[in-house]
Amino acid sequence: MFKAITTWLVTYASFVLFFPIAVAIYRRKYMKKELKVMCYYLAFVLIFQLIAIVVSAVFKTNNLPFLHFYTVVEFGIISWFYKEYLGAFLNTKLIYGIFVLFTALAILNVIFVQSIFEYNSYPRGLECLFVVFYAITAYYKIIKSLEIISIEKSPLFWINAGFLFYFAGSLFLFVLGNLILTQDIQLSMLSWAIHACLVALMYVFIGIGLWHSPRQ
Repeated sequence: MFKAITTWLVTYASFVLFFPIAVAIYRRKYMKKELKVMCYYLAFVLIFQLIAIVVSAVFKTNNLPFLHFYTVVEFGIISWFYKEYLGAFLNTKLIYGIFVLFTALAILNVIFVQSIFEYNSYPRGLECLFVVFYAITAYYKIIKSLEIISIEKSPLFWINAGFLFYFAGSLFLFVLGNLILTQDIQLSMLSWAIHACLVALMYVFIGIGLWHSPRQ
């Protein structure tokens, strides 16, 4: 029973991605600049997942090299999203600098630490820390500026919550990813089932946020 539930979650939780994609298509005329970036993020995730499925299921090839590329591009798009929202509140040069530093460390990790055919746990963990920093900064901007009256109708509030829950919740799993994979199979399945739930929650929150995109 435990194996069946965890396997189902790991296999099908990612299908929740179609919820925010459907909302983005339906509300596409009302997207602000930062929300358009979020649409690019969803499109990228969908394309990557399709490629990963084809490579793994059809060609029976290790798809972990794609994850190294995915991590850098994902962080780049998320950084772009926060740059558009935070604007002058957080120095743009700092956001660019963090992305360049992250990319350099991810490349060095492949060359000297973790093979391209190995799970890139260190860059994934570092990405979590940076995104959590952006999310907390975004909430601080909301509180300090008092620019939102009905916070539950704010697209940024929901999208930011999705990123915060996912990346903060996944930090432990990403950092210890390779260790968990080599331990008890039930522990590994439970960990990835929890990760699948966090992914689904993030997609739901992004979908809710896009739904609240204001009419222009």
